[in-house]
Amino acid sequence: MTAPRSHPQVPESLPVQMYGMLNAHFLAQALHVAATLRIADLLADGPRSVEELAQASSSHAPSLYRLLRMLAGAGVFVEDQPGRFMLTPLAATLRTDTPDSVRDWALFISAPPVWAAWGTLRHSIQTGESAFEHALGMPLFKYMSDHSELARSYNKWMAKQSELQNAAVLASYDFSVHRRIVDVGGGQGATLVSILQNHPQAMGVLFDLAQVVANALVPGTLTERCEIVAGDMLQSVPAGGDAYVLKRVLMDWGDELATRILTNCRDAMQRDGKILVIELVVPEGNEPSVSKFLDLTMLALQHGGRVRTEMEHRRLFEAAGLELTRVIPTPSPLRLLEGARVNRGSVRSGGP
Repeated sequence: MTAPRSHPQVPESLPVQMYGMLNAHFLAQALHVAATLRIADLLADGPRSVEELAQASSSHAPSLYRLLRMLAGAGVFVEDQPGRFMLTPLAATLRTDTPDSVRDWALFISAPPVWAAWGTLRHSIQTGESAFEHALGMPLFKYMSDHSELARSYNKWMAKQSELQNAAVLASYDFSVHRRIVDVGGGQGATLVSILQNHPQAMGVLFDLAQVVANALVPGTLTERCEIVAGDMLQSVPAGGDAYVLKRVLMDWGDELATRILTNCRDAMQRDGKILVIELVVPEGNEPSVSKFLDLTMLALQHGGRVRTEMEHRRLFEAAGLELTRVIPTPSPLRLLEGARVNRGSVRSGGP
């Protein structure tokens, strides 16, 4: 008996590949709806019928079935019996407040106002202006100040990202040499808290807008070592630090305002202080990178926002009277760009 002949896998034709790309937005919106309805949370204790899920999520059962069937076909959920669905490890990332949850990003990136902005991306490409502002009539952060639900998803995702990336940052940079660390635009404090917990010699300053630091998550064990200061980084930053951390901050601003922020940090820091910019860096050439997708997101959503190349970061540092002294990779998409006042040594890449 001869073995059946195996058929070589035929590559998808170019039109089929493009068709798949064009349909990708269906998946993003379906994941947003599943996240909003908390389907992953409802399945946390085991498989449930679509009727049970519909009742728990106030949904139309036949329509919910069609959504979950589509997501199961994409490898997110599994229909283990007809009309019954179960969680997968991938779907579990849509649960609420688990260590590897990305639910808040799903809630934000495909929310109706953000979705509307993406629908006017052509405006950004042809003018360089924010698609969000064009579609919604106001900048993203102003809109979020008036729409707390969208702001909550955004701020929770920023905090979650910090938690997911903090270990990579701490493993890649030696904070033990610093005594007063100022986290500029530090949000609710996840990054600074991680640094202080791992470096008991350091004092910290969490600096951000008043409405942001009002929700700071600094544990009681660190209150004596962590000062919380409200203010506007475009005006000034707290003085006297020997390290100024800007994690995923400059990407929110165009070159003029990003330079102003760096200049304010340079003016405030001690003579031998360091500035540590923690950002994604766009690689040169055709290399695929999440940074290139995020850069387009910044173009669409933020007026002047962008993810920069190493050379573009170097020019920002120079415009602020700083020198880019080290570019340090991390076990994450982030890079650590260390700067100091000019004439403090040549640029090099490597570890701490």
